Amino acid sequence: MKELNLKLSNMSCQMCIKTIKNLLSDLNGIINVDINLKDNTGIITYDENILNEKDILKNEAFELYPAKKV
Repeated sequence: MKELNLKLSNMSCQMCIKTIKNLLSDLNGIINVDINLKDNTGIITYDENILNEKDILKNEAFELYPAKKV
């Protein structure tokens, strides 16, 4: 299990968080998605035997809400 810490852009409401979580849930290997709207940060917990950071950051969620690794 590994964590990816991100700084996110373009989020404005709880629906943004729901959208990100829904899009990431399509990826096999995602364990947990914790998004903080106030700080514009996110922690993605994933199984590194199934996914890597590059695969996660290619997800459509980050086309809508650009993310930088922290």
